[in-house]
Amino acid sequence: MKRKFENISLIPRLLAISGVLLFGQQAMAIGTAAGTAVDNTVSVDYDVNGVDQTDLTSSVSFVVDRRVDFTLLAQGAALVDVTPGETDSFFDFLLTNDSNSPLDFAMTLNELVGGAVRASTDDANMALVDYAVSADSVAGADPDPIRGGAQFVDQLAADDSIRIRVFGDAALAMLNGQVAGVQLDATAREPGSAAATVLAEDPNTDLGVENVFADAGNDAVESDVDGWIVVSANLAVTKSYAVIAGDLGSGLPIPGATVEYTITVVNSSATAADAVVIADAIDADVALNLNVAAYAGNDVSVVNDVATLGCDVETNGDGDGCDLVAANMTIGAADLGGGITVAGNTTLTIQYQVTIPDPDPTP
Repeated sequence: MKRKFENISLIPRLLAISGVLLFGQQAMAIGTAAGTAVDNTVSVDYDVNGVDQTDLTSSVSFVVDRRVDFTLLAQGAALVDVTPGETDSFFDFLLTNDSNSPLDFAMTLNELVGGAVRASTDDANMALVDYAVSADSVAGADPDPIRGGAQFVDQLAADDSIRIRVFGDAALAMLNGQVAGVQLDATAREPGSAAATVLAEDPNTDLGVENVFADAGNDAVESDVDGWIVVSANLAVTKSYAVIAGDLGSGLPIPGATVEYTITVVNSSATAADAVVIADAIDADVALNLNVAAYAGNDVSVVNDVATLGCDVETNGDGDGCDLVAANMTIGAADLGGGITVAGNTTLTIQYQVTIPDPDPTP
């Protein structure tokens, strides 16, 4: 009888062991590919009164379900510098599939309306933004995405990554310091469906592959933001005049008076403005003074920050950057290397003089 009781007590112990094995397989299956069949059979051998009995068996089978887990992260350490009017500026996001199955991903790109972008605040929009998925999914070695390329991720393998490149064209009217942010969304979709079939968390079936959302939001959607910051010269121009001679002490621009024009170009940003060209039309009712003594015999005084660059306008194409065609004066012309550079936080000052002609003598 003692032996009999020992055999009976063995049954629940075997069942307990089989349960441990089963749960152990389930725990290990987190990293197992979705759709993998897991089979487990328990067998109980026993006898009664010394007579061996038919073994008892019980089997259980299930299919490993899909753990939907992934990340989408902006790359780089800071906002991307962009110049007004610049095209094809870009930055990358990295999409990583941490699931136990390949996945398709639908992508959505939207410009922000306010809100935080890295350590800045969105306050502008680009003229145009779009995106393209890289050509393959080799992490760290995939070719650069091409603008106009794929718009969805096709069967990104488990434990693999792929870049999504966001392109932007800056509006010419954008101002220095403005920030244009975008949000990129990645939505996991059924693999092999061209990102068209929505994943659903279906009721459990032992032999079907169900989806369990394990991403940060538990909704199969991940997002991140990044953006551009405008880095440009911030120029302001003013023109003024002063009556400096021939005014009979009136200080007024009367016939016979000499008037000095002053053009001031101020760059209040840290970024230089290149190829600056000043175009000024001389009014037909005044005469341009040439070889002005106050300008060291030059026609025009050009002071760029502290550098004096006086030039003559009566001789075109002489390389000094100042030309006069009819009544149109150009300062910083192409023969001056394409224009003047106004460095950041400096001022360009241009002066020239004209005389208001006396009236014709009375006949």
